[in-house]
Amino acid sequence: MTDDVMEDATAGGGGSNSKLLIAALVAVGLVAFIVQNTDSTPVQWLVFDGSAPLWIVIAAAASAGAVLSELGGWMLRRRKRRC
Repeated sequence: MTDDVMEDATAGGGGSNSKLLIAALVAVGLVAFIVQNTDSTPVQWLVFDGSAPLWIVIAAAASAGAVLSELGGWMLRRRKRRC
């Protein structure tokens, strides 16, 4: 085998290991965030009133932002196809 083929073969394995390492670091960071933000905070939204742990409020806001971002991108792509 040539050196190019060997480098390509080893590069694929290293990429999956780095993705696993990044996922593990994100998971550890997420667990640390949850452990540090367990205090309840008041929540008011439209007519709803209550309290929830801070990490749930932040996670819900981030999830809603991601969904709205994807929805906006989908609408823009759809509009471009019609023109």
